[in-house]
Amino acid sequence: MNLSLSATWFLFVSLVGVVLAGCGAIEPPPQQYPHATVSFDVKVPTDTPANVVITVVGSEPSLGSDTAPGFRLRREREGQYTGSVRLPVGAEVSFDLWVEDAWRSEISAEGTAVPRHSFRVDGDMTVDVTVAGWGEPSQGPR
Repeated sequence: MNLSLSATWFLFVSLVGVVLAGCGAIEPPPQQYPHATVSFDVKVPTDTPANVVITVVGSEPSLGSDTAPGFRLRREREGQYTGSVRLPVGAEVSFDLWVEDAWRSEISAEGTAVPRHSFRVDGDMTVDVTVAGWGEPSQGPR
C-alpha cells in the first residue's frame, strides 16, 4: 500500500499529537471559573482633598491580596469615587479603604477603626460605602 506524501504527513502529525497528549506534554486549557463585575461606589467626607487617591485593599488578587497598592478608585465628582473589577463568583471578599497619599485608613464618626468590609460575590453587583472620616497617617497595608 502506497500512501501519498500528504497522507503520510497527516498520519504522522496525528500520531505525534496522540503520543504527546498521552505523556502530558500537551495540557488541557485551564478551567474557566465564572466571574462577575463588582463595582465600588464610595462616598467620602467633604474634607477629603480632591487630589487624593482612594484605594481598595482587599483579599482578592485584583484588590491587592491585602497588600498595597490595591485597587485605585476614580474620582467621579466631589465626594464620590468609583471603580469596577472582575471577581470570581462565590468569592468571600473583605477589604479596607485607604487614602493613598499618607496611607490613612477609614475611621468611624466616633474616630475609631472601622471593621473590614465584607461581601460575597453572587453575580454582578455594586458595593456602596460611605466613609465617615480618615485616620492618621500610618504605614499602610502590607
